[in-house]
Amino acid sequence: MRTLKLLLAFFIVLGTTPMALAHDDERTLRARLSGYNETPLTLSTPASGQFKAQVNSSETMITYQLSYQGLEGTVTQAHIHLGRPAITGGIVLFLCTNLAPPAGVPTPQACPTPPTTISGTLTAADVIAQTGQGIAGSADFGEVVRAIRAGATYANVHSTLRPGGEIRGPIGGGDHDD
Repeated sequence: MRTLKLLLAFFIVLGTTPMALAHDDERTLRARLSGYNETPLTLSTPASGQFKAQVNSSETMITYQLSYQGLEGTVTQAHIHLGRPAITGGIVLFLCTNLAPPAGVPTPQACPTPPTTISGTLTAADVIAQTGQGIAGSADFGEVVRAIRAGATYANVHSTLRPGGEIRGPIGGGDHDD
């Protein structure tokens, strides 16, 4: 009888694990950052990076990890832009900065010297308005999440040598694969 119960428990766990993993995969976001993704000019740089994030089940918070290494310039800032691949867009969420912090949002953490990995949490309070792109501010956190899921955002790391961005990568996840 005990063996039967153990087998039953095993098959229940086995049967629900793929569903739980699939659900997590729908909320996991990723980007590989490279100079080849920069615009308006593609850059040749030894720098690279990775962005990984997860949206909570109520879609009110994004927890993230950003790693970068090999930058040719000193890191100045990193953030998420609203813009499709090969198109430049406005900054909607800061990941870190060594410049003057953006007005009207919580001060982002400092960008460490590479190679490094930083992590943090983003909420509606962190949204930077891009009214020309339809993002009014904190009320549009859900719209930023939808844009990320649609493949309409990218992560970008800027440096002193490349103030427009040294490495960037389209963020994929949910409905979009990078």
